[in-house]
Amino acid sequence: MTLSLELIVVLIVLGLNLVFTFIVFISLRRMTRHYNTLTKGVEPKNLIKALEGIQKTLSEHERGNAITRKELTSLESQVKTHLQTLTLKRFNPFGDTGGDQSFLLAILDGNKDGIVITSLHSRENTRFYVKSVKGGVGIEHPLSSDEQKIIKR
Repeated sequence: MTLSLELIVVLIVLGLNLVFTFIVFISLRRMTRHYNTLTKGVEPKNLIKALEGIQKTLSEHERGNAITRKELTSLESQVKTHLQTLTLKRFNPFGDTGGDQSFLLAILDGNKDGIVITSLHSRENTRFYVKSVKGGVGIEHPLSSDEQKIIKR
């Protein structure tokens, strides 16, 4: 029982046609479900109006998103100039005093601009030093290593 070459070719083409038909059927079924979801509760006469309404709503959302993006960008740039870092370090610079009564205080924004306050307490007196900082670097006076460390925290 040998099958002729023509019959084999016909069977192969028929099989491929069956597979192609199945793929088209599945795609059509998915598309029909999607269409039914979009047009649920809409009469066929009003379909164009429904699609126009969807398009209008989408355009409104896109405009709203553009406005929100602009406002967010503005807020991000403003936030950098607000106080963001308040770091305190207490220490004892001299052995003759008890407790950590001296301190370093860094008050900086997001750009590392601000001030560093240093208080050195001894038995005789307490001295305060204030240094301006721009970009993490002392402006008028160089920063000590401890002041640089507190800025980098």
